[in-house]
Amino acid sequence: MVRSFLGGAFANTAFSLLEPDGETRLTGSGRGPNQVLKPGRRGPRSADADDSIVIEEMTNIARRFRPKGDLTDQTLQDFHTFRQALNVASADQRLLLFVVSPETSHSEVKDKLQPVMADSAVIGRFHVDFADQNTDQEWDEKIQRSNNKAGYFIIRADQFGQSGSVMNYLPLTSSGNQVKAALLEANREFADTEERKNYGDHVSLGRRERIYFENEMPYGEDRDGDGVIDHGAIIRQGSKGKGKGKGKGR
Repeated sequence: MVRSFLGGAFANTAFSLLEPDGETRLTGSGRGPNQVLKPGRRGPRSADADDSIVIEEMTNIARRFRPKGDLTDQTLQDFHTFRQALNVASADQRLLLFVVSPETSHSEVKDKLQPVMADSAVIGRFHVDFADQNTDQEWDEKIQRSNNKAGYFIIRADQFGQSGSVMNYLPLTSSGNQVKAALLEANREFADTEERKNYGDHVSLGRRERIYFENEMPYGEDRDGDGVIDHGAIIRQGSKGKGKGKGKGR
């Protein structure tokens, strides 16, 4: 998908707006919203002006897709794996609600959680993940104060999203109101104690501590679009020429 947005190249960011079907494009594509949503616009070239233009364009597009149903019937978030959910929760600096339930209870649990996660005090403030019996059997090995049993686990990820701790646990018999109250209480504590990350400092610290997160794809960028991760020299030169940069990925 990233390559389709960037004309065959692969980079660490790509931006495009899609219809709710996740396929039909509503805009062109580029490395970020400023490239896509304000082409040809004239006026002050300040960051605030750029932001206002982007917000205006996104708002105009969003008006064409107003919700038609009950917001409490929205599809609940669910990551591919707990490992991925923990990493994203750390990157976004949000708490993770991890749900462990028997397969026979999935429907009942989701019906209970839908209105909770759509609540105006909750929506957009947490990530949600449901345990998968095939990929998440050992999810609690790196989570402090946890036991692999059924229930709702409110988890605080560590700085690099490779471990974490349970801030609160509720049994599956808990009501939606009880889950909501626990989430908001945990978030108040989290907001009071979580230091916001500075991107440059965070990356530098990760390199010093040799933090490594294994991906299914090799690290790096393929800016010339030849299908192979570029050498450092290609990245520094910003080369676009085909046939360059072939070699081992980093």
